Amino acid sequence: MNLRGIFRFAASVIAVLSLCLLPSKVLATGEFQADYDVQYAIAPTGKTIVTQHVTLTNKRSDYYPKQYTLLLDSDKITNVIAYDDGGIITPTISVKGGKTEITLVFNVKAIGLGKSSSFSLRYEHNGVASQNGQIWEIYIPGITNDPDIGSYTVSLAVPPTFGPAAYVSPLPGPSNTWDKAQMIRGGISAAYGSAQNFDVALKYSLQNTGFVPTIQTIALPPDTAFQKVTLSSLTPAPQTVDRDADGNWLARYLVAPKQTVSIAARLGISTYLYPRKEFRAPPIDTAAYLKPQDYWQVTDPKIQALANIYKTPQQIYAYVSTALTYDYSRVTAGTTRLGAIGALEHPTQAVCMEFTDLFIAIARAAGIPARRDVGFAYTNNPKLRPLSLVSDVLHAWPEYYDANAHTWIPVDPTWANTTGGADYFSKLDFNHIVFAVNGLDSTLPYPAGFYHDPSVTARDVDVTFAQSTIKTIPASITSSIEFPSQVGAGTDPTGSIVVTNKGGESAYTIAVSAASDVGGIKLTQVIPELLPYATVRLPLHSAMPQTLRSLHGTIHAQVNDATFTQSFTVQPIVWLIGLIVLFALLSLVILWRLVYVLLWKRFRKH
Repeated sequence: MNLRGIFRFAASVIAVLSLCLLPSKVLATGEFQADYDVQYAIAPTGKTIVTQHVTLTNKRSDYYPKQYTLLLDSDKITNVIAYDDGGIITPTISVKGGKTEITLVFNVKAIGLGKSSSFSLRYEHNGVASQNGQIWEIYIPGITNDPDIGSYTVSLAVPPTFGPAAYVSPLPGPSNTWDKAQMIRGGISAAYGSAQNFDVALKYSLQNTGFVPTIQTIALPPDTAFQKVTLSSLTPAPQTVDRDADGNWLARYLVAPKQTVSIAARLGISTYLYPRKEFRAPPIDTAAYLKPQDYWQVTDPKIQALANIYKTPQQIYAYVSTALTYDYSRVTAGTTRLGAIGALEHPTQAVCMEFTDLFIAIARAAGIPARRDVGFAYTNNPKLRPLSLVSDVLHAWPEYYDANAHTWIPVDPTWANTTGGADYFSKLDFNHIVFAVNGLDSTLPYPAGFYHDPSVTARDVDVTFAQSTIKTIPASITSSIEFPSQVGAGTDPTGSIVVTNKGGESAYTIAVSAASDVGGIKLTQVIPELLPYATVRLPLHSAMPQTLRSLHGTIHAQVNDATFTQSFTVQPIVWLIGLIVLFALLSLVILWRLVYVLLWKRFRKH
């Protein structure tokens, strides 16, 4: 007869105590107290040595522990060693379905109320630490709040070759260890390194089924406070690239009637844990991010009631990550987005869209600007960190606006739920890449992966870790003057200063000035940001003087440190001269006619 007490710890491990004495009696919990000292020692290769020192104390006089079973969610467990006070224990190990089960039969039996027995288990595990690109990540899942667990202490040793710690969450206690309360709240996550680098290849398909040309747009991954984008190539080149109010990079194409345009983009993207100091966030209208939208039913009484209870981003995050349950069965093609109200009505059927929509709706109702990020999130364990949007395996997460920091802060309540409470609020990670931001609209623009040509079977999104730092393709500014070479006297011709960025990164604070010695042209302006492949036309206005002779003028322009000129000629207005001559001739004819009439009348009189 067995008493089964379930404990959860490192890398989805489940420990089961099998306790035997009276074969006819079913035992309940509370017969034993288990105290754990768990040590994780990580080698430079990432292989982790896990050592458990466990003490079992009898809470009754008529039962004693006989064996211990450990089930690990991994088939890469090696070098298992166990012993108790009676010596070495030969473990029974079985591997099935990607899981490893280890069973220990104790040598020593501690009988009697308050009696304790101790044993130790050591094994090597490859699932705790992983190197993803430039970053080493460590994840030790938390434990359940089992009343049979007395103390639970965890220590972690990391090699110096991993580099500086980007984050360790939660921070250990004074003795550099984590306790039971911390492990119950979600376990330990840590990362080492300063930035993650990705090579990204994206494909887009634009179709025009109509009979007139149309301008269509695609959304490219944009620069944000937490990611920097280098656009290596974009084929074919767009007419221009501009930024919308949400910060999206929108490439615009002219698509002819009955035409399909296939677009390929290659990018280098670096992600950061903390906001980049050099990033220049565009000003926002905070009121626009408090409004209801499709899927964000801000004014609904249910949402309003929740907003009266949960009034800070952290409170909303904590509520959403625990109120909903992730439904893995919904991660299929054609999944219907439920929206915030649908998430409340079906809390056990949530995927990342519902976690995100509910957070945004409550935040907006509470007066906190919020919006949605859609993109790619790297995960090496889709059960712990799932990707919910099936189109090319994308993910969605919310972000809220921190008015004090003037920064949008991303959080991920979905992964907080699926990892059992890992902290994705105080920091995110290096693995989230934004493809598109939905704020002023809850759906648009669509991210890469949603412009698929159904006749093509290949994926549209390919993301890999870069083997080194991203090769920068700095901004390359070219400028020209568009102005007629000949203009008419007394007219007001217009033109433009054309500024284009042919590089792969944004250019900032571009100073533009222009003046002419004839025609009164004067321009002084600053372009705050010019995106890759973007073109800006700054208008030139003139007022040409009246003249009866030709004049020669020159426009002098400067864009940053580059200077250039363009000459033009002011032509006298020929038709005006002709009009003056014609007026003079008509005047002579009229005068001659008057003289003739007067003379004729006088002649007839005499």
